[in-house]
Amino acid sequence: MVNGRRRSVFAMTEPGGAGSDPAQLATEAVFDGETFTINGRKWLITGADGALTWIVMARLAPNPFLPAGPTLFLAEGDAPGIVIERVMNTMDRNYVGGHAVVRFENLRLPASALLGEAGAALRYAQLRLAPARLTHCMRWLGAAGRAQHIATEYAKTRTAFGKTLGEHEGVSFLLADNEIALHHCRLGIWHACWLLDNGERARHESSIAKSFVSEELFKVADRCVQILGGIGISDETVVEMIFRDMRAFRLYDGPTEVHKWAIGREVLR
Repeated sequence: MVNGRRRSVFAMTEPGGAGSDPAQLATEAVFDGETFTINGRKWLITGADGALTWIVMARLAPNPFLPAGPTLFLAEGDAPGIVIERVMNTMDRNYVGGHAVVRFENLRLPASALLGEAGAALRYAQLRLAPARLTHCMRWLGAAGRAQHIATEYAKTRTAFGKTLGEHEGVSFLLADNEIALHHCRLGIWHACWLLDNGERARHESSIAKSFVSEELFKVADRCVQILGGIGISDETVVEMIFRDMRAFRLYDGPTEVHKWAIGREVLR
C-alpha cells in the first residue's frame, strides 16, 4: 500500500442503517473455531472497486471461542465471497473506485483474519476517527483555497459596469467572507492536530473542526461559484467539481448534525 501497488477499503456502512450509528450493524460473522463465515450487504463503500486490501466490519455471532459483537476482519479483495454488485452513481467524483454496493456471500476467512480483538471494532473505529476527520478537513481546505484563487483571478480581470468585478463591493465582500472562513478553518484544523500531536484524544475538538470546516468550506465553494457566474456551473474551471464534491464532505465521517449532537452532549457534561 505504501508503494502504491494496492489500495485499501473499509467496509462498514450498510443500507439497513449502520453508518453514523454503527450499533445497527447487521452483517454477521459466524466462527466455528477455525473459520469465520461472513454474510451481509454494504453500500457507499468508498474505493471498493479494485481495492485489494479489505477491512470488513461485521457483528461476530455468539460462540464458545471469542467475544461476540462488532469485529474487524482483514481480507484480500479477490477472495471468493466478496461480490461488488455495482458502483453507485453519486454526486461526488473525487474517489478512485467510487462508492460501491457490496455483498458478502459466505466469505470464508481463517482465524488469522481477525484484526485486533474480537468485539472491539467500535473502539478501533473511534481511535481512527479524529485523525481521519482532520485529513478530510485538510484536503478540502486545499480545494477551497484553490477555488478561492480561481475566483479571485476572475474577479481581477472580468469587467462589468465599467470596472472589474472585484471593484464591486458585492463581489469583494464575497471574497472577504471566503478569506475569513479559510483562515478560521485553518486555525481549527491546526488546533485539533496540535492536541493530537501532544497525546490528546481530541475527539471533541475534531468534531468541532469537522462540523465547522465542512459547513464553512461548502459556503466558500458556493460563493466562488457565484463570483464566476455562468462559468461557475460549467466545467470551464474545477470550481464546479469542487462545489459538488464538497457537498458530500458534510456527510461522510459523520454528518454535521451527528457531530453537533456529540458536541452538545459533551458541553452538557
